[in-house]
Amino acid sequence: MATNIWDDIKMRYQQGNTIIRLIMANVAVHVFVALISVFVFLITGWRDEYWNFVSEWFYFPSEIGKIPLRLWSIFTYMFLHDGLWHILMNMLVLYWFGQRLNDLLPNSKMLPIYIWGGIAGALFFAIGFNIFPPFSSAEGNLVGASASVMAIVLAAATLNPKGVIRLFLIGDVELQYVALVWVIINLIVIPGGNPGGALAHLGGAFMGWFFIYQLRKGNDLAQPINKVLGWFTRKKMTAHKQKKTKTHQKTERSFKAKMKVYKGGQKSDYYGNEYGRSFMQKYKEMSREECLNTILDKIKRSGYDSLTEDEKIFLDRYR
Repeated sequence: MATNIWDDIKMRYQQGNTIIRLIMANVAVHVFVALISVFVFLITGWRDEYWNFVSEWFYFPSEIGKIPLRLWSIFTYMFLHDGLWHILMNMLVLYWFGQRLNDLLPNSKMLPIYIWGGIAGALFFAIGFNIFPPFSSAEGNLVGASASVMAIVLAAATLNPKGVIRLFLIGDVELQYVALVWVIINLIVIPGGNPGGALAHLGGAFMGWFFIYQLRKGNDLAQPINKVLGWFTRKKMTAHKQKKTKTHQKTERSFKAKMKVYKGGQKSDYYGNEYGRSFMQKYKEMSREECLNTILDKIKRSGYDSLTEDEKIFLDRYR
């Protein structure tokens, strides 16, 4: 039973778009950290000590002096949450607005917007706490995906301001008005009990708008992050290849390297599956992950029936 559940989770992760994967990653991190807390409590009796440790080393600090010693926290904080309600609300908003944004932009833009939003939120948080006098003597830590989610919301609203979302008890509301209200609310609550969170939300909102603004000018802010992720993917594939036997060592980092050329314009990979010339010309320079994302984007735009036979075969092979 456990194996079937795990296989189902893996399948849903592999077949889901980036928004679904981000939600699954956030939930997985939250559950993992919570389970570790149970284990630590049962063994040592520590409860507050454990959460103080997590907060100290994995939440993003407001103190400038701590940031160089915890550089990783600018990424880890955006996948951690302070309680069930915190993660539930963030993931619901991420799903609602993320799916709408994913209908308008390629899958490859979603993770960069999320990450840039989190980084901008952390910077607004740190700068605000160290510049504005009311916070000069305060210390705090930032946690949660809220800044990243706000970037998704503002990106969707900037790209399609007239788009409509149905809100409970309110009805259909245009995205531009939802985004505007959230920005105003976060400005108003700065003097309240969670000024750091409000500053981070505003940072994420700014980055969501800025990302689309730059994209319309021809500047793709997704490229730097996708290049870094691509480097890690290639390193992972290289390490995996080195562990394989000679039979499987023909696996390379690009999809092109997996193909063997045969007479008649037909090509075959090491699985024995044949692909036509047009398929090879379109996908030969892509990694397997990039091929999959391109095919899934095509399904999103035009439906499964729009795929060629080669694309359907590849999709079945990859799964």
